[in-house]
Amino acid sequence: MKKSLIALAVLAASGAAMAQSSVTLFGIIDAGVGYVKSDGAGHTTGLLNGGNSTSRLGFRGTEDLGGGLAASFWLEGALNNDVGGGASQTTGFDFQRRSTVSLSGAFGEIRLGRDFAATYLPSISYDVSGQRGFEQIEQYGATLAGVGGLNGTTRVSNAIAYVLPSNLGGFYGNLQYAFGERNSRTNAVVSPITGLSATAGTAITDKTGDFIGGRLGYANGPLDVGGSYGVFRDAVRTVAAGSYAEDYKIGNLGASYDFGIIKPMVFVQQDRIDGQAAVGGFKMNTYSIGATAPLGAGVLRAQANRYDVKDGPNVAANKFSLGYVYNLSKRTAVYADVARINNQGAGTLGFTGVGGLTQAGPTAGDNTTAVAVGVKHSF
Repeated sequence: MKKSLIALAVLAASGAAMAQSSVTLFGIIDAGVGYVKSDGAGHTTGLLNGGNSTSRLGFRGTEDLGGGLAASFWLEGALNNDVGGGASQTTGFDFQRRSTVSLSGAFGEIRLGRDFAATYLPSISYDVSGQRGFEQIEQYGATLAGVGGLNGTTRVSNAIAYVLPSNLGGFYGNLQYAFGERNSRTNAVVSPITGLSATAGTAITDKTGDFIGGRLGYANGPLDVGGSYGVFRDAVRTVAAGSYAEDYKIGNLGASYDFGIIKPMVFVQQDRIDGQAAVGGFKMNTYSIGATAPLGAGVLRAQANRYDVKDGPNVAANKFSLGYVYNLSKRTAVYADVARINNQGAGTLGFTGVGGLTQAGPTAGDNTTAVAVGVKHSF
């Protein structure tokens, strides 16, 4: 009898411990058929993935440590379900969408690992498609500035973040620092920066390639307003006639208001490099206005974006998009999207690589048109 009671007590304690922890397998499979036509550069028709939501597979879990403290992890990778592989066909499946471990409590959350850049989060919140498909607010700035190898304008690696607690009366936000992990003596780099030589004499510092940024917002009832600012250190470097280095800076602001029958949203962003004598300046403004509206069992989405380079290459473009997502159930939806980019000046912006469809941009000053239909299932 005593042995039975002891066994029951052990099982009860074990069950309580298990109840304090949870691990979830989750994912999305999204596939469709798309057509992209660029004036002067032909067209592409084929199967696309992630037209409405990025196809993904992930694991997340939380352990209650007691006293209001919790530990959690999040591992999430993209899937190319159109060809049956991971996001990279050379290395296979990885967790480059998110790979974090964190501690949280009444003080907020300390998060370590690869995650969304603080400056990218507002563009998700105030975009009608949540930054997916043809409707997304494009992140053209770094490409047009000729800057490559940033820690990541969408996601950053090697990051430390502090996330505000959720009980601040509607205020939310986070601070983030991501290490470029450069060795200032050997010039070793994790991901090269345009113009940065790997030979001695480039005089890089251990801050070269780092990112620091933050986001702050307020959401209460139907209103949501927020913005962010971030700096990529030494994103452009020229070593001739002295060592000039310039930071790549991103600042944005957005807002939305849900009236029930319609939810309008606006977003503005500026990407900037303050040029010195040996480093050319760059400034690009992005403007977006859009709205979502419930329609039947689905949601209608419309958006207009403007991309305008004020200092740098003579590039400007307008993009118009319209889409509809029809929910067959809580986990399955079908969708249809159409979008068009009208370039101006030397602009060649296009829908390049959306959903795995590879299509070159149009000839300078010409247009690009895209349409897609697809189905999404989440689990």
